[in-house]
Amino acid sequence: MSSYIKIIGFYITFLILVSACGGGTVENEMESQNIHSLPMTSVSLDDLQEFRNPAGNWMISGDVQSDYSVTSDMKILDGTGALVNIPTDEHRGNLYTEFEHGDIELSLEFLVPKGSNSGLYFQGRYELQILDSWRKTNPTYSDAGGIYERWNEEMPEEERGFEGKAPDVNASLAPGLWQTYRVLFRAPRFNDAGDKIENARFEEVYLNGALIHKDVELSGPTRGAISSDETSNGPLMIQGDHGPVAFRDIEYKLYEQKDSLELSPLEYKVYDYNGDRTPQNFDTLELLKEGTTDSFNVASISPKNEHYATHFSGELSVPVSGDYLFETQMDNGGNLFIDGELILENTGELEGVRPGKIVNLEEGTHQLEVTHFQINWSTYVTVYYEGPNMEKRTLASKPPWGDGGESEPLTVDRLSDRPEIIGGFTNYNDEKRTHTLSVGFDEGIHYSYDLQAGALLKFWRDPFADLSQMWVGRGHEQLLVPMNAAVEEKSGSPLLLDGSGFDFFKTENDVRMYSLNKNGEPVFRSGYGGITVDDYIHPAENAPGFIRTITYSSDIGHDTVSARIAQSRSIEKLSESLFRIDGRYYLEVIKDGGEAADIIETNAPYKALIIPVLQNNTSTEIEYRLIW
Repeated sequence: MSSYIKIIGFYITFLILVSACGGGTVENEMESQNIHSLPMTSVSLDDLQEFRNPAGNWMISGDVQSDYSVTSDMKILDGTGALVNIPTDEHRGNLYTEFEHGDIELSLEFLVPKGSNSGLYFQGRYELQILDSWRKTNPTYSDAGGIYERWNEEMPEEERGFEGKAPDVNASLAPGLWQTYRVLFRAPRFNDAGDKIENARFEEVYLNGALIHKDVELSGPTRGAISSDETSNGPLMIQGDHGPVAFRDIEYKLYEQKDSLELSPLEYKVYDYNGDRTPQNFDTLELLKEGTTDSFNVASISPKNEHYATHFSGELSVPVSGDYLFETQMDNGGNLFIDGELILENTGELEGVRPGKIVNLEEGTHQLEVTHFQINWSTYVTVYYEGPNMEKRTLASKPPWGDGGESEPLTVDRLSDRPEIIGGFTNYNDEKRTHTLSVGFDEGIHYSYDLQAGALLKFWRDPFADLSQMWVGRGHEQLLVPMNAAVEEKSGSPLLLDGSGFDFFKTENDVRMYSLNKNGEPVFRSGYGGITVDDYIHPAENAPGFIRTITYSSDIGHDTVSARIAQSRSIEKLSESLFRIDGRYYLEVIKDGGEAADIIETNAPYKALIIPVLQNNTSTEIEYRLIW
């Protein structure tokens, strides 16, 4: 099965590339509509004023650093923007936010040193664990991302701990790196008499971008809660008595258990149509059918399977004045209007594109219109919205098939001990990269590579990849999706000529070919201006991470050529050979070709880590290790 997927994946990729060659123009047109969320509320970390009576173990710093090999190591840097806990025998208190929450969406970054431990208690009662769980193969409820167990002292000793849930996958990074949580928490529900009628629930928990929990109910507070009683609101509590830990970029949205947009029954008209995806004067088209409906399900109301246009109109009831985000996802294209104004134009030419725009609406009734143009094949219309204290939801529609990875994962069956190599599309920096290979190793670490840029895109640990978006629903998305937290690599094209700029994407530096060595591992060959670059990425032996060996060769030596091995807003030199890149991974230089790695300023606010190569030589080999 694996080889078959590999060949067909390339074939479908080629067909999609031919049909989507104008995609760049579409993306440029969408830039002004590329908004996918209302702003979150930030917790100021200039001081500790947003927390209740903080104990002496809590402080503000500019950043922290930690040696991933040293237990509980924490170096505090001057400045503001990071919240740090250093517990002592005298000071080891938990920390409570001034704000209280019911339903909440929380986003933050945390850094935990080797062997350290903390936790986030939602409403001060339901713990999501923080722990150094790096490379642990069978995580439990007590590992990073785990929902901690409940506790009952009245039970026999072996039964006092109960419930709790391990993360679906261990998405932890190495100690000393900044990691991310994004959590959607639903508070318990109570009736007018104060009786609980619904349990609290973690609707979604993402650790470092990997979904580790979905719809997990909590029958009561977990161990270490501030109270065994449950309530509609409570503070966020951060555990402070177990070990050093740091936080930054804490943001949240509070959601009410009421209020939503309401839409009257929709009037629709279906027209015969053979045009393109641009706004039309419907009065000039032949009317095929009209009526009322309660959804935007165009396929169910049209008398034709192809070549038709649909116009929906209805009254939109807005319960509270404020900013509202609207998004549309349409196959074949269409538009959204409010009070006669074009809000979103969706060309439908790129699958998965969801243009979004924020609109300020007054409380009351507004006129909503949605148009859709069916050109060929299957079709759907989905409208999403988010509003003041309203979490994102759909408006009179359902997400299309294949949206959000709802289908069961389609994984790769290994037929040998050689690496798995799969061609397809890959998301990078929220953009779809179309010329990519993804390589999976038996050692349980994997990467994606951009053949057009000659660049390493991302790397991750087991499990390998979900291919469902390449196959389900005719494979419209064509995306290979990592099944664990993927770290996006920042170096871009590893060949840098003086004066050539620092763009990640260089079409001149495309991969001319790749070959397989005796172990079946790809070696990529690219080049520019008479310089050839051979790029070989493979698991490190008896050590964590990848080894990347890059060989530069030319008929003559050059004194203006460098290997760009990292590019980021933040590059920190931790030792002579070890660097922390963007706080997300480590880079350890093993072989520098005789010239030491140097951090240079590039286009502000970015820096690059470079090694000069081909200094009056015809060949230079460098080697470094990626650790995460």
